[in-house]
Amino acid sequence: MRFLIEILIKHHVFIIFIFLAFFCFSLIMKINPYNEIKALNGLRNLIYSSISIENNITEYFQLKKINDKLENENCSLIEQNELLKYQNNELELFKKYYNLISESEKRRFTYIPAKVEKKNWALPNNTIILNKGKNHGVTKNMGVFNNNGVVGIISNLTNHFCEVTTLINQNSKLLTSIKTTNGMLEEGILKWEGGSYKQAILEGVGNEILISLGDSIFTHTDSKSFYKGIFIGTIINFQKKKSSNSFKIDVLLGVDFKNINNAIIIKDNLKSELNNLYENK
Repeated sequence: MRFLIEILIKHHVFIIFIFLAFFCFSLIMKINPYNEIKALNGLRNLIYSSISIENNITEYFQLKKINDKLENENCSLIEQNELLKYQNNELELFKKYYNLISESEKRRFTYIPAKVEKKNWALPNNTIILNKGKNHGVTKNMGVFNNNGVVGIISNLTNHFCEVTTLINQNSKLLTSIKTTNGMLEEGILKWEGGSYKQAILEGVGNEILISLGDSIFTHTDSKSFYKGIFIGTIINFQKKKSSNSFKIDVLLGVDFKNINNAIIIKDNLKSELNNLYENK
């Protein structure tokens, strides 16, 4: 109270001036009705303008909240759309390969479609990364192929990704069969010695075997990561080795490792049962 009284005393001249100004203004309005109406209309317009500005400000912040909400919903729809596109691509990929598989193999094997996340083809030991891992049922040593042929074998994995040691890797070796004019021959080991990512070497084939250019190479019965008969490539050149009674065969691989984008992982549902049988022999 004391502080208020001190302010009134200190500024009493200004306060009296304001009071007298409003008093005079009111007298003028009372004497002249026209001026009173104009002043009231001006005051009314000022109030209405203030209300309009307040409403605009309120609507702006409300629209901002609504816009933020719509933006979040739009992001959610985009995410759902991308997920549906991804699932549709996987379904199309699976259908594409599934039609190539026999009914007996469908019952025994499970096929996991995957997308290539990373690849290389110009290193001594080339690998690719697929977007499937432990959470999708993938384990080490599973075979990987696509509609063009064998890709490689799972060598490492995490919960959501796996690494595939491809055929164009100096550590890769794969038992093969050769389809010749005389039938399927169960022999040969496929290796990669560097150089072109399109070719590999087939060794261990005796030179008494009748082979021809264009003969097809497939997976062997004893290829534990694959079932028999998955295409690998075709013979494009061969010659007899001087140091042994066998051929050195150049194979054109079916898979284009430079442009590979999708693959299928093979899961053998009877593998543990088969391994137990081998161990008990």
